[in-house]
Amino acid sequence: MKQQIFDILQSGWNSVEIPFFTSISELPACVERKPGIYQIKTTTPISALSICEKRSDKAHCKFKIKITESLKLKSLTIPEDLENGYVVYTGHQKYLRQRCKEHFIGSNGTGCLNLFEIEEFRNYKWWFEYLEVEKFVGFEDSKLFRTYLEQLHRANIGWPILCSQ
Repeated sequence: MKQQIFDILQSGWNSVEIPFFTSISELPACVERKPGIYQIKTTTPISALSICEKRSDKAHCKFKIKITESLKLKSLTIPEDLENGYVVYTGHQKYLRQRCKEHFIGSNGTGCLNLFEIEEFRNYKWWFEYLEVEKFVGFEDSKLFRTYLEQLHRANIGWPILCSQ
């Protein structure tokens, strides 16, 4: 069963390129309202991500602080890949579609990336990649199971530079 989980984490990801959008109705319909784990991938250079210090909502991610801390992990962080993209964030959520929206266009008072608030970030490619819990036969959705999957995935791919825990 553990091997099945590893196999799915290695190759079963749905990948959706996310163009600039301003409302959830513009979000690609293929990102469903189901529980799962996700990762955000980009071609944005770390140097460009690092310029973001102040945010309109105090709950939104302050990239410079997170990147500074993450880079202390040295070779354990996911390396920058400006050609094919690299994972900068991972997470889990009961409703993947809602979380995708929050990370790209924000949500008041919610801890999220709110990527498209930063105009420069709109010039790069972004992907929302996800695995629905239902792919893991024999397991039911729970916060504990999603956390387990996310941590196992991070242990395999390295530390995403915009994650803090």
